[in-house]
Amino acid sequence: MAFGRKKKLKFIDGIHHESHLDTICISQMVGLNIIEDAIIGKYPVKNVEFEKKKLLGKEKLFYEVVDVPLARGLGIRVVKRDMEPVTAFPVLEGVTVELKVEEVLEWKKWPEANVSGAVLNEYSPAVTFYATDYIERKKAYLNSEKLNVKLAFFVYTGTAEELKRETTKLPDGKEVVIDLNEAEILLPATVNIQGAFIDDYVMTAHILEFEEVSTPCGDDYVMLLSNEPLGKIKAFALKGNLKGEIEKGASLKLVGWLQGRL
Repeated sequence: MAFGRKKKLKFIDGIHHESHLDTICISQMVGLNIIEDAIIGKYPVKNVEFEKKKLLGKEKLFYEVVDVPLARGLGIRVVKRDMEPVTAFPVLEGVTVELKVEEVLEWKKWPEANVSGAVLNEYSPAVTFYATDYIERKKAYLNSEKLNVKLAFFVYTGTAEELKRETTKLPDGKEVVIDLNEAEILLPATVNIQGAFIDDYVMTAHILEFEEVSTPCGDDYVMLLSNEPLGKIKAFALKGNLKGEIEKGASLKLVGWLQGRL
């Protein structure tokens, strides 16, 4: 496989994303039951070949990918091998942005990756997102300078209650005072939150549209948000993870997980 001169493939210690089930399922047991149903064959299976670079040569690995639908544009993806789960995570159909790919951060042990780059708009925000389709689209991520990526955001916690002026740190360490009712920001959560991973972000945004959806996991919101650095982004939140009144035009402060797919 040709990795491309300008693509920097790096290997990192990733983390399993079963922990993200709590962004989509009130009961972890319900989420685990959905994964178990995917493993035993209750949903259609896609066979995928994944090439892993080794110290000496390459290794071809074979996985089964199962996409479990929960609602329109929303589901849980389960990756398994030999009837054992490799990883599982929620997936939301996102909003397309054009991205200049700078680094592909493949996980050392797993067929997963985070992708870093710059969104090509007037603000050029740098982002790192978890690529939900990396197991299938590795070549595209590695060999393309620019890609159209559908970004989405899963909310860990958030509030629509009155947002006050707040002092926060920029990635370069400088402090800035922001009126969160007006400003729309996107900052790596690692700046302010201990234990955050590279694809976790703090975001302030305004609600453009929202709908309530029900899944086997619980009652939820799917929202289209305005976030100035990104433009528009689709977000998912359990009702229990949001405080305040959710309505069109409301200001939100969110902490969550940024994902994307081609």
